[in-house]
Amino acid sequence: MNTGIDLRQLRYFVCLADELHFGRAAERLGIAQAPLSQQIRAMEERLGVTLFHRTTRRTRLTAAGNTLLRHARSLLDGMDRAVAHTRAMAGETTGRITVAGVNMAMTHVIPPILAAFREKWPAVIVDIIHLGTSEQLRVLEAGDINIAFIRPTERAAHMQIETLMREGFVAAMPRNHPLTAKAEVTLQDLAQEPLIGYAPILGASYAVTLNAEFRRAGLHTRIVQECTHTTSVAAHVASGLGVAVMPAWITNIRSPYIAFRPVPELPRSIELVVAWPAGETSAIVLDFIETTRRVAPRIAQDLGLDHAGPAGIRAFSP
Repeated sequence: MNTGIDLRQLRYFVCLADELHFGRAAERLGIAQAPLSQQIRAMEERLGVTLFHRTTRRTRLTAAGNTLLRHARSLLDGMDRAVAHTRAMAGETTGRITVAGVNMAMTHVIPPILAAFREKWPAVIVDIIHLGTSEQLRVLEAGDINIAFIRPTERAAHMQIETLMREGFVAAMPRNHPLTAKAEVTLQDLAQEPLIGYAPILGASYAVTLNAEFRRAGLHTRIVQECTHTTSVAAHVASGLGVAVMPAWITNIRSPYIAFRPVPELPRSIELVVAWPAGETSAIVLDFIETTRRVAPRIAQDLGLDHAGPAGIRAFSP
């Protein structure tokens, strides 16, 4: 349905809703008061509602005006982001990109990359959001984010993926647990404990890997809780519910309630990858990827992880 309302009128409306004073709103917009009143009246006629209660002393929003205000702010913000994104894709020195990451990337990988990226692109706004791998794949394909730091998956479509680093597993246990007396923990040790496990989810195949290793050792496990996020696993371990096998990066997060021990029998097979749309042409996005390549070896060294190197580049299609 064509309401006949344009973005200029919406901006007038939002400004007046903020000021609740025609004179101040007109001054802020850089127009005379009469044209502002005419545009607001035209909006009300188009919509068939009253947006403002006006008296000689006061202007205030009606219920209909409050409803429109919520939608108007969202629409204007979306338009601003669309313009910024379009400019960024055109290779301008200003713009906005959105980067998403799993837990490890958010706390240990993205920050030093972002610091290096800002040295070359100080005017670019980088939005950072925390999402799991499956959510990132969905929003990356939809174009809602530009770059994703995820766990690898064979279901990624129409995107470039490059492996950045690999890590192993550690055993996590409550601080006063008997296993803390050991320098290393075996699978046999873990099989005798109540385990907090990972639910099988897209991208983070910890459950599949761990189940295979326990089966290979001829051991059965007793899972008392399944979680989809590492921080949830850590919370249950800290509460004393049981022990867990977790990605090694978690040891870089200090907790007064959890102790960690290496599990030498388990492989260093957990990968962190960066993903971006295939055929990407934005200079800003591509330079963020190049910055990631350049900084990743130092991050891996600082965290005690294995750097994967440039050979990890691969493209996926359905």
